[in-house]
Amino acid sequence: MFFKKSIILVILILGFVTIVQAEQSITIDPIGDHKSGDKFNITGSTTIEKCKKIGIEIFPQAYWDETSAYAKVNNTGRVKFRELAATADDIHPPGINLVRYNADGTQSYQTFDISKEHLNTVVPVQKGQKGELRWTADINKNDNGTPFAPGKYHVNIWDASNQVDHPGAIMPNGWNILNQTIYPSTALVNVWDPKNQKEMEYAQFTITN
Repeated sequence: MFFKKSIILVILILGFVTIVQAEQSITIDPIGDHKSGDKFNITGSTTIEKCKKIGIEIFPQAYWDETSAYAKVNNTGRVKFRELAATADDIHPPGINLVRYNADGTQSYQTFDISKEHLNTVVPVQKGQKGELRWTADINKNDNGTPFAPGKYHVNIWDASNQVDHPGAIMPNGWNILNQTIYPSTALVNVWDPKNQKEMEYAQFTITN
């Protein structure tokens, strides 16, 4: 009888742990619309106690939609951008390949223009007076140092605590768009290592004239 009670207790404990983990999340406050050239904030909170940094990546909505459509061919999902050099000595490539990692182990490629309206940044998570974990990102300019042009934009948000910065790298992250997960740039040799997988949250906003 004692053995049976012990098993039941272990199951209940495991179930409780699963529930607690499932409730850990990152949330994004409504972003709203903003005028071109204006500085604005993207803010949110997290219940992930070990989350120290939040990653934020912004694309034009149409650019992300095209990326997503290519990723979903044959229910594949996993894609990553890879730089294209015009010559071996060219350190400023004219474009990039979007690489799709197919389920059969093969790779497919589609050439993309480098997005002029892209931003990849990381911000710290800070604890408030009541113990809440909040984060905020000041947004004004894209990776090129210019204000975002008018249009609709897509935002990816994730736990970037273990992310490693690669200066000069163009869109270094990988994504499993079917599962809405990201594989941020780290020191891992294999970007698709399961230890590197983080859940993503999506948001949208509009820049007006």
